[in-house]
Amino acid sequence: MPIRYLKDEEGEAIRVLDIDGYYLPTFDKIIPKQEEVVRSIRTWKARDDDVLVCAYPKSGTHWLWEVISMLLNGSANRINLIKETAMLEGLTQPMYDNIKSPRVLNSHIYFRMLPEDFVKRKCKIVHILRNPKDVAVSFYNHHFKILEYEYSGKWENYFRRFINGQVDYGSWFDYTLDWEKVIQDNSDYPIHIITYEDMKKDDTKEIKQLARFLGVKEDEELIKSIAEACDFERMKKEKNPLEMATSDEWRGKEPGMYRKGQVGDWKNWFTVAQNELFDTAYAERMKNSKFQFRSMVC
Repeated sequence: MPIRYLKDEEGEAIRVLDIDGYYLPTFDKIIPKQEEVVRSIRTWKARDDDVLVCAYPKSGTHWLWEVISMLLNGSANRINLIKETAMLEGLTQPMYDNIKSPRVLNSHIYFRMLPEDFVKRKCKIVHILRNPKDVAVSFYNHHFKILEYEYSGKWENYFRRFINGQVDYGSWFDYTLDWEKVIQDNSDYPIHIITYEDMKKDDTKEIKQLARFLGVKEDEELIKSIAEACDFERMKKEKNPLEMATSDEWRGKEPGMYRKGQVGDWKNWFTVAQNELFDTAYAERMKNSKFQFRSMVC
């Protein structure tokens, strides 16, 4: 398996899987032949009722995955699974095939890497976006805490690493622009766009819109119950049994699937100089983008 160590300015490295220059997290314990499996994803068969949550890492995928699962199950009961059990690039084909319908899948890979059958059937996609400054801070903590990455670098170096896309899944800018083009070029494809910030501001409203998109009954009581069950602080407090079972994979044996979940936490991390540098990079890379992100300024 082509393992690569992406080094920062001080030599601190992040351990990734390198597939033709595209970086993915390593899943050695789950997928012994991960490169081979990832290359086969395009051939996997879809089901008409599949739903896929797509997002750049640390944009609220797990949160949204729980909400959608509850809507499709018609119940606000928490699921004793974690999103990685339904994440395309973290599965073998038999694991993927054995997930019961309706499948709520998730992935951080590009649209062009999804199963061809999934695209052919026009299976529903929910795409979630988040302020990239908050994404950068959350991703740093993710890399630092998960032992598989073998990373112990400093924020001041990671900051530039993030801007340059030297992380698994590559550049946030490239990923976001690619999905924006996919959405623009495929107006007939059922893709629902939601933002992390809107979910934080009015989760009931956003869940109601999700129910409408998914074609499930807009049950006011169920939607309210789901909003309460998926409150960030509640999810953080109510540890998932499967997440706890993987505690050995986290620094200090403290699973950190849910960290702060705040909008604007980047302000506690970015220096003035870093903020100016990021804004300059953003203005250049996203100058033609119509996507808007809240809390991008101090």
